[in-house]
Amino acid sequence: MNKPTLQQLTAALHKAWDSETGYAGVGAWSSDNPARGQCVTSSLVVQDYFGGDIVRYEVAGEHIDETHYFNILEDGTRLDTTGSQYVLPVTMRPKPVDLAEHLTLRDKRLSDDETRHKYTLLKSRVENLLGEF
Repeated sequence: MNKPTLQQLTAALHKAWDSETGYAGVGAWSSDNPARGQCVTSSLVVQDYFGGDIVRYEVAGEHIDETHYFNILEDGTRLDTTGSQYVLPVTMRPKPVDLAEHLTLRDKRLSDDETRHKYTLLKSRVENLLGEF
């Protein structure tokens, strides 16, 4: 399979999201806000195709106090495929990560069984959808 464009990858991610691929906690995925809870798994998939780094930010706003992940590509482009989940204004600031025994933020997130399962499911769906382009 050829490397997709950013637009193709983003479209595939948006089609692939559901409650099985995202965070299951408070404020999790819904059909009304499909990007909600998808940031970790989507960032991992984006990194598979475009490299770069996954970064973690603290997000604050009306009824929101949480952590958010997105990508910074090798050319410095900030790519947030799930930023649309924030329908009200929010502020974001970098949130340091204690990697402990992990070499990267990716390794740390994938060390969690539930996250790894959701990522694997999302990646499989995205690969299938990209095959349609």
